[in-house]
Amino acid sequence: MSSRARKKKPKVKKVSFKDKNWYTTIASKSFNFKPIGEIIGMEDNLMGRTVEALLYDFTGKYSDISLKLKFQIKDINDEARKCNTVFQGHSYTNDFVRSLIGRGSTKIQTIINLTTKDNYIFRLTILCTTIKRARSSQQILIRKIMREILREFAKSLNHEKFIAGVVFGEFQNQIQRVAKTIYPLSNSVIIKSKLISIPEGGEDKEVPDDQFDIVEVEVKRSRKSEIKRSERINVKKLAQSSSKPQKERKPDEKTSETESTDEESEETSAE
Repeated sequence: MSSRARKKKPKVKKVSFKDKNWYTTIASKSFNFKPIGEIIGMEDNLMGRTVEALLYDFTGKYSDISLKLKFQIKDINDEARKCNTVFQGHSYTNDFVRSLIGRGSTKIQTIINLTTKDNYIFRLTILCTTIKRARSSQQILIRKIMREILREFAKSLNHEKFIAGVVFGEFQNQIQRVAKTIYPLSNSVIIKSKLISIPEGGEDKEVPDDQFDIVEVEVKRSRKSEIKRSERINVKKLAQSSSKPQKERKPDEKTSETESTDEESEETSAE
């Protein structure tokens, strides 16, 4: 069979740059519908795309520059040239995560799937680091505290409020408040989150401005998980040395100390 006899494939029309348009991507309700940036494309191929932004773009704080937010396009308004997005997850940069783990410390990490009050499912990765080496029994208790606190928050909160607690650090502060009673922590960070599933008809609603409730978790401690007296002393010394520099003694103070010791020795000899 000759090549001429073969049927030619229909030519696919190439999309030129002129056929594409610029669309403004808008963040979800949890971030007050703030514009993220612009993206180029057509209405057909923009759906489902992911857009990344830094938390620094929303807060303006330099401490939030290492946190990346991911949004997925779910709705396109062709007339207004706007794309509405849904929060897909967040993650910290690798260099920031590596900086949390110091020499001689213990890394305690756990991954958990959580279902919010309105049936949104999130997967969270939580990392805690201790000041010094912790025992295995203490690590087990801290990992249990991490899971129990996040479960309690997920049961009572909608996904908008849950996202705010994950991103803006409220949950990790609550974890550190309870877990430091088991062993002193240097850091407690939710380093990654991912939206796994959205219920049917799920929409963003107004986030209430109420503060988060304090969660108390009952933890049964074993004798091995308690902090030793020597460990408490070392932690205090480490905190004092890092916060306050040691004062240098003046020569007058040395002479006064020697004079007092000489007077005491003379009194004892006279007796």
